[in-house]
Amino acid sequence: MWIIRWIVWVLLILFVIYFGAENSSQTVQISFLKWETKPLQLWIVMYLCFGAGILVWLFASIFKVLQAKNEIRKLNKENTSLKKEIYSLRNISIEEETSGNQELEGDIL
Repeated sequence: MWIIRWIVWVLLILFVIYFGAENSSQTVQISFLKWETKPLQLWIVMYLCFGAGILVWLFASIFKVLQAKNEIRKLNKENTSLKKEIYSLRNISIEEETSGNQELEGDIL
């Protein structure tokens, strides 16, 4: 299985190198609102956009992980509270219920 994973990684890296080499002569100029860049090579712009996408994904993932951890903490706290309640209910004296049942039996007879 590890051989297949290595082959896929090597093919992916070769594709990225090929893409950069094919587009090394093409240049683009980026304009955003009133801001403009000097002409940049296309492969640099593509890799910068890819890197920016990874950073956005990273920050979004961190936010989701923190949300999930907060939810887990809240559920663990509720679970602990419910376990304490169950434990306290298990330790209630049975004599209280038995004396009440004897009074009812006397009324029925």
